[in-house]
Amino acid sequence: MTTSTPNCPYDKPPVIVAIEGLCYSGKSTLIHHLAARLHPIIAPEYTDLATLPPWPPTDHSQVDAALRQFLHLDQQRARQVRTRIASRVHAAGACRSEVVLLDRSPLTLIAHEYGMQALGVPADPDGAATLYAGAAAAGQILTPNAYLYLTIPEPVADARRAARGPVAAHLDDPAVRARIDQTCRTWLRLLPPRRRLILDGTAPPSLLATTAAAFITSLGGPPVPSWQLLAKHRTASESGAPS
Repeated sequence: MTTSTPNCPYDKPPVIVAIEGLCYSGKSTLIHHLAARLHPIIAPEYTDLATLPPWPPTDHSQVDAALRQFLHLDQQRARQVRTRIASRVHAAGACRSEVVLLDRSPLTLIAHEYGMQALGVPADPDGAATLYAGAAAAGQILTPNAYLYLTIPEPVADARRAARGPVAAHLDDPAVRARIDQTCRTWLRLLPPRRRLILDGTAPPSLLATTAAAFITSLGGPPVPSWQLLAKHRTASESGAPS
């Protein structure tokens, strides 16, 4: 059963923002500070929901299985978020658009596949983009309206790694980090300017949260284009063809 207030439909779309960045960039810290300001619904990172698939994959069947495992997690996140939105609307009866923060999104998963290409292990970035774009079009997963991307120089990443402990070894590989960052920046350049915000992850968290909150509260409109645009652009760029 749906619930609505006068002139305020139950299905008023949420504002969905993906928080992205390389490991140690400060995503969790930013989300913590935004939670106090915006009272958003937070979709947890994939690693908080399940153990990551075995790495490295030995063939493309294992790549496909891993991508589908992450798709299942994204579907799980979407169900949880929609349930929480419905609960809030029912409890408050307020006419407002909920803010949803995604601690990483399919962009991470697609960029990861490009990163794996840098190591020469089986990977399928185009297949990842197609899989998640299809699920988004079918309404099975959440599609961001915009992206926040945190950046930090590698010496800062090294210091934070030493303080907090390493992540999976392949995600700390400089070639992988560079390729993932390049892929994410390519995607951001493909988006309308009002749908992206690049933040200096070395700035004070309170300042970052102020800037990010102002960006988020100004958002509206439809989700950004399909992730397949990224795969097509990168394929054209890497072949030397005009994009």
